[in-house]
Amino acid sequence: MSDGYAVVDVETTGFAAAGRDRVVEVAVVAVDRTGVVTDEWCTVVNPGRDLGPQHIHRISAGDARRAPSFVQVAGALAARLAGRVMVAHNLSFDARFIAAEFDRIGLPVPVSAELGLCTMALGAAYLPQRDGRSLKASCDAAGVDLRDAHSALDDAHAAAGLLTHYLCQAGRPEPWTDLLAAASTWAWPTLPADEVAEYRRGSWVPPIPTGEVPSLRIGDLVVFTGQAAQPRGELVERALAAGLRVNAGYVTRQTALLVAADPETMSSKARTARRYGVPIVSADAFETLIT
Repeated sequence: MSDGYAVVDVETTGFAAAGRDRVVEVAVVAVDRTGVVTDEWCTVVNPGRDLGPQHIHRISAGDARRAPSFVQVAGALAARLAGRVMVAHNLSFDARFIAAEFDRIGLPVPVSAELGLCTMALGAAYLPQRDGRSLKASCDAAGVDLRDAHSALDDAHAAAGLLTHYLCQAGRPEPWTDLLAAASTWAWPTLPADEVAEYRRGSWVPPIPTGEVPSLRIGDLVVFTGQAAQPRGELVERALAAGLRVNAGYVTRQTALLVAADPETMSSKARTARRYGVPIVSADAFETLIT
């Protein structure tokens, strides 16, 4: 019989698991068959690319650049998933991304929506009074605390709370005993036991600004990268109104400034800017330069 449950949550750069989007944070909360949390593990993951909608997941590029890659955390993650039934709120999303990350390093794993439990789907049976299917709506209906939405660890703990709520209602034997029995038989790849340290969001502290800011002249070329809180179109309009030129495609040696949602970004534009010595500033700093 299975060791219990591995409640997971991932934060990602977007929705295309099989495309260019990647995991940027992963959390696993271990729950035994009685619904008791027995362990937690969480780390930011360096995706090797820009972070996508940072205003949603709020992971800084400074943290991501210093975090381990997926291949470095794969062993630690696999050890926490093996022998357990995977659980997540909207399991198909999390399962697709975790399976895709393992596939990229040549390690197929028994991870899919069919091999786990979805707290969002189970809510139809155990939370008939909920007002919506979201994690927040489900937690509100179950009386579970959701402390910091879109933080992988807090979302995983919230989903674990939903699972415990469902287990109390379901009783024993659980309606999904077949999954519990099968989980211990699923074949997981053998990975090195060595673990890198968890890298938690907020570990990187930005340096104190020096006060040195780049200057801009009418006709200078600026480029934008990343999804800032301000819509890209508004930033472009303000740049043009200030007499600047905008290249939406790429950074060249003639670029005067790269405006980034996060100046620590790992986007291809930022990598080119660093190679050419082009200054990189935040959207907020850019607005101060043109006002």
